[in-house]
Amino acid sequence: MSKGKISNIEGINTHRQQQKFMAPMLSSVGASWDSIVVEYWQLEAHEIPPQTPLEYIIKLHFQRPARAELMWDGQLQSKRFTYGEITILPPGLQCSGVCYDACDFLVLRLKQAFVTRIAQELGLTDSIEIVPSLSIVSPQIQHIGLALKAELEFGCKSGHLYNESLATALSSYLLQQHSTSSTVEDFTGGLPKYKLSNVLAYINDNLERDLTLVELKNVVQMSTYHFSRLFKQSTGLTPHQYIINCRIERAKTLLAQKQLSIAQICECLGFRNSSHFTALFRKLTTITPKAYRENL
Repeated sequence: MSKGKISNIEGINTHRQQQKFMAPMLSSVGASWDSIVVEYWQLEAHEIPPQTPLEYIIKLHFQRPARAELMWDGQLQSKRFTYGEITILPPGLQCSGVCYDACDFLVLRLKQAFVTRIAQELGLTDSIEIVPSLSIVSPQIQHIGLALKAELEFGCKSGHLYNESLATALSSYLLQQHSTSSTVEDFTGGLPKYKLSNVLAYINDNLERDLTLVELKNVVQMSTYHFSRLFKQSTGLTPHQYIINCRIERAKTLLAQKQLSIAQICECLGFRNSSHFTALFRKLTTITPKAYRENL
């Protein structure tokens, strides 16, 4: 039985290979994301040549169901991928195959060194072994993937802290829920008051800069994972959300003083451009910066 015309597409989910005939619809390459590469693909039927990835690869399937035959770690697998199903390929797993239908999917590539660092911060000293998975459902991974896709669609304007936080959350979840590693000890109660005070002061003194998660966790000498969790317990917000709120509050003060133009306020508070500033200001206040100043 004929299963449709197959395009010879090379490079899907491989390490630094480029497809010969296709390119992703969206990609984080060029956005200076250090720990993760994110790509959104829309493809016709295609072949997947033999490959052994060097990164942790997570593939999220979207609207269109797709039939595929895969040689997966030495075993032949027939699958019909549907919306929301997720594939996890750890480094070293051999894979090849054919996809017989048009499909669209998101590929998340986590760098080995980054996942190893998160594992060390979590206290996982044994050898890391992420379990390979085909056609699983994970609302947590899907939520992170959709957030990263939305960031690509928005033009990667949220800065290093945002994508770094999502990559950390994804790595932590994989290590805790999809690996053979020991259970990670959890911490509750928030940051100690003096550490919270130090990091909040640091944030407020550096609102104009594109702060990173590594930079903030170094202020309080904690692991990335535990800092992120305890910061949210203390403030009710993620570090990225807290910084955006601080920038908007500072912007309100500067708008009220009427000494700087809106473009100057945007620049001195670290927003990517005026449209980005206006969009975030309206989201948090329901009005534009111009209307806010005029209503004072």
